[in-house]
Amino acid sequence: MGSAVDDHLEVALPAATARANSWGGPAVRSQLRALAEDARTRSGFDVCAIEVLRRDGLLELVTFTGGHEETAEVGNSFSMTHVSRVLDEGWRCGSFVYLQQDHMDADLAAAVRGYGYVPVLAESRDPQVWQPLDMFVAPLIDPSGRTRGLFHLDEPVTGRRPPADVLLAIAEHLQPSLQAALAMIEREELSRQSRLDATARNIVREAESCLTFPDLVATAQPELTAGFRARSVTMHIFDLVHEKLGPVDPVMGLPTALWPAIEAATRRAWRTHSVVIVEPGRLWGDDQFESQHVGDLTTFLGDQGADELLLIPLGAGLDALGVLVVVRDGREDRWTEHESAAALGVGRDLGRALLNVRTHAREQQLVAELQRLDQYRRELLATVSHELKNPLGVIVGHVELLESVPGLREAAATSLGALQRGAERLTGIVDDLLEFSHVEDGDKSPLASTTQVQLRVLLVDVVADAKLHAEQRKITLHIPAGTETRPVRGDSEGLRRVLANLVSNAIKYTRDGGSVHLELGEDGDDVIFTCADDGIGVSEADQELLFTEFFRSTNPEALAQPGTGLGLAIVHRIVARHGGTLRVDSALGRGTTVQVYLPGSALTPAAWVTR
Repeated sequence: MGSAVDDHLEVALPAATARANSWGGPAVRSQLRALAEDARTRSGFDVCAIEVLRRDGLLELVTFTGGHEETAEVGNSFSMTHVSRVLDEGWRCGSFVYLQQDHMDADLAAAVRGYGYVPVLAESRDPQVWQPLDMFVAPLIDPSGRTRGLFHLDEPVTGRRPPADVLLAIAEHLQPSLQAALAMIEREELSRQSRLDATARNIVREAESCLTFPDLVATAQPELTAGFRARSVTMHIFDLVHEKLGPVDPVMGLPTALWPAIEAATRRAWRTHSVVIVEPGRLWGDDQFESQHVGDLTTFLGDQGADELLLIPLGAGLDALGVLVVVRDGREDRWTEHESAAALGVGRDLGRALLNVRTHAREQQLVAELQRLDQYRRELLATVSHELKNPLGVIVGHVELLESVPGLREAAATSLGALQRGAERLTGIVDDLLEFSHVEDGDKSPLASTTQVQLRVLLVDVVADAKLHAEQRKITLHIPAGTETRPVRGDSEGLRRVLANLVSNAIKYTRDGGSVHLELGEDGDDVIFTCADDGIGVSEADQELLFTEFFRSTNPEALAQPGTGLGLAIVHRIVARHGGTLRVDSALGRGTTVQVYLPGSALTPAAWVTR
């Protein structure tokens, strides 16, 4: 097995140069070395090496015993490509594969010569002598069939190629060693994976209740610091000022001028699913980072007394949203490729949590803006209504004065009549606007008033007011005599407005000569007011919007009647404040029936107080 060659570029790497010593901690390396030392002494070989297949697809030489150890380049990584050919073309003896140098073609021989450690042996034409490129290697395969590493033996102590039966015996004898090596590799990777998986689970669980960026940082930072075994972890969010999610603490000592380069590198890392790793004078995970910036980060690490800086992208979907800047002391526990893969999962979980925070912040901004606009609209309605009320009063008063002048010409009387009707119509509009503004500004919770209101008394007054208008159009108002119901509790003026609006609407949208039926009744604890006409009716589509403010029917016949589109909206709000409901049954051409259900009072008839 000499030096690494450029064939490792055939594997998709996040950086141009693979990072050495990127797998496992010192404890597991020491255990694997002891295992390799035992295996070589028991197998009759002078050299034993163990390589681990990292998450980036490279084989890293993690331990080497015997031979010329100083040339073995422990920690370096190599491509799996050519070893795969050896495993495919070699002779299987148990868990091992044996391929002699004589059976390699020129390309494979050249590749193996540049791979790992190649012993320096005297040349010999004897076919039984062990050759420098001879390979006796066992793939470490887990129960799922995935290759996790390689177990190499080299340089038999006899200097000669062992016969087949000896190789088979060695393979069988070392089977427990292979299983132990596989278990050590799996345990090391699982422990690191489990630690970061637990970090991710804790963050996801706690982040569900985080609605602001500071809350998310306060929740995640302790978990991240412990999970990454870091000195410090800082979350930096891109475009934070524009999102207005809250303040972000700068990474202490990190030059501000570096942030554009860090952001660009993080966005590239998100696209390539990699973590950017910085060590003094070196950077992995991004091949576009300028050397000057690497120097600045090296200075920063020196100031921090640390030797590892990680840029872990945070994102959701295709977009990188931010970066975790992790400062670590990696001398005793170097960051590994396996941890990088797990950290990317943490970055995705945090990215989703951050997206939720952003969404909530935008929703809050939108709600605040809508509330501001709604308040402005209400203030405008109230102001305009009040400003119109006084001039209209002046106009109506002077029209009445002019009408009382003796000897008024007929033309002048006609004009004054038109002024009077126009002023009355405007007064009605202003009254609707004022009432709507009053209802909107009122408490939308159920009324706490204990005033007992007898709806029949209100209905008699409403019918008396509407009678003249109905008679002018020959519309008959039907109201059963002597109908008594229990009282309702609430605001008598508001309830009178409900009855008046419904009766007025029924008359307005009933053709001349039609009829309107008014009725009071009870249904359980509810008092019901029914207003039914045989007028033009309301389409099914219009019924969906009937109680929406400023809504006017799409029926041309209805649009011919004057109105603001506020009457039924006011009715709906008043009824809702009284804890009641409205029901509408209508169809074009067959009239409309509106029913108002109001909670009845629990008082007995003897205690009724009408107002």
